[in-house]
Amino acid sequence: MLEKFLYLCPGCKQLDALKTGDDGIVLCQNCGMNFQFDDDYNLVSESKGKKKTKSLTEWYKIIRKVKIREIEEESFPKMKGEKLFAKSKMTELYQEVPFKVFKGYKGIRAQLYKFKKIDEGNLYLSNKRLLFIGNKEHSIGIEELSSCTIESHMVIINTKRGHAFSFEFLEESGKKWEDIIRDKIVEFYGVKKIREFQPKIVF
Repeated sequence: MLEKFLYLCPGCKQLDALKTGDDGIVLCQNCGMNFQFDDDYNLVSESKGKKKTKSLTEWYKIIRKVKIREIEEESFPKMKGEKLFAKSKMTELYQEVPFKVFKGYKGIRAQLYKFKKIDEGNLYLSNKRLLFIGNKEHSIGIEELSSCTIESHMVIINTKRGHAFSFEFLEESGKKWEDIIRDKIVEFYGVKKIREFQPKIVF
């Protein structure tokens, strides 16, 4: 589904506004801009009778230039100096836990891990932390993050706690969340230039 990649409308800049209809046309629910692939697999937009043709990569570069604005949300327990930028829809939270020890040649051992679901609820992203609120609250400071990547639709963050967490977004784009988490990491470190985010953050 195109909206998993174009999670923001290039026309009106509204998040989560694009929806794919039964006819395969992707339509912005806010401004009416629609998208279809042509025979060359370029993505053609149409809005108010005007058409534009770009590659999917070019459209993605356009939405990545849009700055995500601060939002207000009563359910978020804001700390002093904290600004909220995103709240997820229903999401599942997983934590990396030891699974079993692999015994190899000449006594070589390797600890295997797996992700275990520990909660479900909503993820909040601020300029200071990731806060997951479900049956419990799980707070992870931006300074604790040591990597951020995506596999399929699940966003995986490694932490300085010695284990990773992953988020499965059931109703929205995981790519959106990977991008905005990375943006907040960049802003957190300021003048330091980040060259890569996985397998670990490298300046």
